[in-house]
Amino acid sequence: MSIAKIVYQSLVCSKELTQLLAHGRKGIYHGRSPNAGTYPVLVYSVISDVPALSADGAELERRVTVRIHILTKDGRFREIHKVVQNALLPLGFVRTQTQEFVEKDIFVEITDYRTAVEGE
Repeated sequence: MSIAKIVYQSLVCSKELTQLLAHGRKGIYHGRSPNAGTYPVLVYSVISDVPALSADGAELERRVTVRIHILTKDGRFREIHKVVQNALLPLGFVRTQTQEFVEKDIFVEITDYRTAVEGE
């Protein structure tokens, strides 16, 4: 199973997370969000998948970074952020950075999570 699918499954299976989103499970998007109309929503994507360890011409390990965007109308990210982190940390992800910005009237928090994956 791909990392994107693993992340998606972890997020949609979190009842605590889906209850915080405006559209429940339908409020989790891959890659980009359509104009949702109501918020908060969450967007996830794999932004980096690079070799980390190789030997004898074979990739033994890679580093994968997943980016999570939390989009809200009121800038309240904390509770959703904590629930997302609780869903991803057991999968071996660690938070690497977080930033916030406002685009038009939407508040956005972006957090990157990184993990190591054995070569295939």
